Amino acid sequence: MIRLALLVLLLATVNCSPTKRSWSGPGPDKNDDHLLEPLAVKPEDKEESNLDLGEEHTQDKKDDLDDDKNDKNTNNQDDHEDNDEDDKNINKDNGDEKYNFKTEITELTEEVTQVPANLSGEYSSGEDILEGDIKLTPEQAALFKRSGWDGLVNSEAWLRGHGKWSRTIPYTINGVATREINALNNSIQIFNEHTCLRFIPKRDYNNDYIEFISNGGRLLVLYCGCHLAVPAHEIMHALGRYHEQSRADRDTYVRIITSNIRSGRERNFNRQNNSDSQSLPYDYLSLMHYSRYAFSKNGRPTIIPIPDASVTIGQRNRMSLYDIQHVNIRYCPERALRLVGGNGSYEGRVEVYWDERWGTVCDDYFGENDGRVICKYLGFPDVAATYRRARFGQGTGPIVMDDLRCAGNEYSPFACPMRTIGTHNCRHHEDASVMCKKNVRLVDGRNTSSYAVGRLEVYAEGHWGTVCDDLFDINDAHVVCRQLGYRTASHVYPCARYGRGTLPILMDDVQCTGGEAQITHCPSTPIGEHNCQHYEDVSVRCVN
Repeated sequence: MIRLALLVLLLATVNCSPTKRSWSGPGPDKNDDHLLEPLAVKPEDKEESNLDLGEEHTQDKKDDLDDDKNDKNTNNQDDHEDNDEDDKNINKDNGDEKYNFKTEITELTEEVTQVPANLSGEYSSGEDILEGDIKLTPEQAALFKRSGWDGLVNSEAWLRGHGKWSRTIPYTINGVATREINALNNSIQIFNEHTCLRFIPKRDYNNDYIEFISNGGRLLVLYCGCHLAVPAHEIMHALGRYHEQSRADRDTYVRIITSNIRSGRERNFNRQNNSDSQSLPYDYLSLMHYSRYAFSKNGRPTIIPIPDASVTIGQRNRMSLYDIQHVNIRYCPERALRLVGGNGSYEGRVEVYWDERWGTVCDDYFGENDGRVICKYLGFPDVAATYRRARFGQGTGPIVMDDLRCAGNEYSPFACPMRTIGTHNCRHHEDASVMCKKNVRLVDGRNTSSYAVGRLEVYAEGHWGTVCDDLFDINDAHVVCRQLGYRTASHVYPCARYGRGTLPILMDDVQCTGGEAQITHCPSTPIGEHNCQHYEDVSVRCVN
C-alpha cells in the first residue's frame, strides 16, 4: 500500500492498493453528504502547537523591513477581533445569501492574515519529508530525486494506475479533533463550490483514497483557531500541486535570503525547474506560498517579494483565484477549455477560460499535435481533424492563446510552448477549431442518422469500458446522446439489454443533472471502481 503523508494541521495520507479489493458493502447513496462527517473525533488537546513552515521567533525581535513589522503587529492585534467575522463568512448556511467567493478573493490583499512571525515554527523534518510538509515513501523519494515533482505526481508511485485522481475522491479520517474537522469541512466546501472535485466517505471497494490523521498523536493546529484553509493546502499537495515559491520562474518574483534559513533546511527552498505552473501568473496570494519567515533561524525574512517587498505572501485564509484555476486546469478541463459551435462536445471552436472570461485560440502554427493535446485533455481518444479560419464561427471574447506549438505528448495545452497567455497578433477570423474522436459509443445495436441504440461504452482515463445501470436514468442518457450528436434520449435499458460487455466496468452510480457536456463530468464513483457485474451493463436509445 502506497502512503503519502502531508503534514500541516492534518496529515493527509494517500492510500493506493496494488490489487483491486472485492466489494463487501453498498455503494454510495445518491443522497450522501459529500462533506466530511464529524466521525472519529478525539478531544482537543489543551496545549496545541501552532505551526507553519518556519522557526519560532518573537515579536520583539527586530525585522529587516519596517513594513513587515507593521503588518505583523497589526495582524496580531486584529486576529481576535476578526475570528468571529471570519467564521461567519466561511460557515454561511446554504439558505443565506450565497457565499461570494470572488468578492472575498478580490479583497484578500487588504484583509489577508499572514502567518504571524512568532508562530511560524517548523513542524517536521527528515530525509523522507519534502519541503517540510510532504511525507514520501522511499520509492517516491527516489523518483522525486530522479524526475522532480511532476515526474513524481504523474507516476504510479503517487497514485497507482493513473497518477491522477478521478473527480470523486474518497477519504477517511482518524483521530482528528473537532476543530480540525471543522477546518477540513470548510476547505472541502471550497473545492465543492469552485471545482468539479467531490470528496466522499470511503467505501470498501475504493482502492485509492485520502486518509486524514493527526501527526503521530500530536495535533498540529493553526493560530487563532482553525477557521483558515490549511487543510486545503494539504489537499492540493495530494492533488499534485507543489509550493508556489518553488516554481521555475520564482527568482523573477521573490528573493530567497539563504543566510536567514535554518541550517539543514536550505533544500526546502530549491527551485523546481520541472514543476508545472499551468502557464498561470506567479501568485503571491496562493495558499501554496511559503510565509515570509518560513524556516527562519533568526526572526528575519527568508523570502522577500520583488520588486515590492511589502507584498503579502504566505496567507492561509483561503484558496486564491489562481489556486482554483490550477485545480480546474488539471482536473476539470471543461472549466478551462471547451469546443463551441459544433454538433456535440467533440467538435467546435477552441475556447479557453482565462481572466474570468472565455476567449479563443489563434490558428497561427495550429496543427495536428495541438489538436491532439486539446482532444486528449478534454477526455477524447484522439484528434480527428483540425481547422483554421474560424471553421465553426468567430468568437467574441479575447484571443487568449497564440503560436501554440504542442509536441503532442503534453497533458494539457497549458503545458505547451506558446506566446505569453493573453498576447497575440491575430483577429477572430483566425480562430482555431478541432474535431475529436468521440468518447462514447453505442455497440451491438444499431446506428442511423435518425436514431442510435446499443450498450453504452465510454472512454475514460485512457480506456474504453462499460457503465453500470445503478442509478442510471434518462438525465444520464440525455448527456450521452448529445455527446454522440443526437438531439435527446428516448429510452434507458438496464440489465445488459444489448448484451454483456467484455471491457472493464468504468462507471457506476452515475448521477447527471442532464446539462453536463460529457458523462464523465457527472458525479459517479471513481473511474474503474464499482460494485457491479456485466449483467448490469446499461444501454441507451438516442433520437433526433
